[in-house]
Amino acid sequence: MGAPSPELCNLWLARAFNAQDADAAAAMYHPDASIVQVDEVHGGSTVARGADGIRKTMAAYVGLKPHMDVVTHHTTVSGDFAMTRSQWLIKGTDKQGKPTEVHHHGMEVHRRMPDGTWVFFMDHPFGADPTWAVEAPPHTE
Repeated sequence: MGAPSPELCNLWLARAFNAQDADAAAAMYHPDASIVQVDEVHGGSTVARGADGIRKTMAAYVGLKPHMDVVTHHTTVSGDFAMTRSQWLIKGTDKQGKPTEVHHHGMEVHRRMPDGTWVFFMDHPFGADPTWAVEAPPHTE
């Protein structure tokens, strides 16, 4: 499926989640894509790869009956690849039927497809979370 620009990939993914359409969400990913799974949704932070792994990952999100809000803070494009930094919030219902919220700052690499559309190639949904930051990096020799 793909989006017309890398800036729109996060928005189109959110729209697929909001429509509770796991197939549309999975179609936003390259067949060889990788995504880090979010502990709050998947029960661990493993890496899912390829079409089957992406489909299962998207199905877990859609299983929350989510509403996703997202903003893309930054985009850098180089040829057929782009990097974005996003911030997203999903509100849904967990497996026990209780309201749940998942909020992270993501880092994504997108790839332009032969038809000119853009898809996710590498997705780290919490890769830019501020909790990963340190006050200052350690001294480098």
